[in-house]
Amino acid sequence: MERIIAACGLVCSECPAYEATKAGDAEAIGKVAQEWSEMFHADVKPEHVWCDGCMTDGPRKCHHTTECEVRACVAGRGLRNCAVCPDYGCETLTAFFEMAPPPRESLEALRAGR
Repeated sequence: MERIIAACGLVCSECPAYEATKAGDAEAIGKVAQEWSEMFHADVKPEHVWCDGCMTDGPRKCHHTTECEVRACVAGRGLRNCAVCPDYGCETLTAFFEMAPPPRESLEALRAGR
């Protein structure tokens, strides 16, 4: 399967929501919603989990995309992801990395051509 990288560097193609969406597996979507509810101390409903990747044109995007500043910036600039941004390492992205460090590795690899 093609490796799909989100605006922020999260690897969509390795995300359980993306995998369950591609498989059309409503039961797995329910499990992801339950896990995320516990993990993030929030009420994550299954209908908020269906996702084909945050940068797709289709309607199925994880509910969080509506409030994601990183995605909004990348989409507004017409970029694939932050790796190709001339302002890479901006304050918004740096704050995101403090909360979620692994995406930095994905973006750094893209920037290095790996």
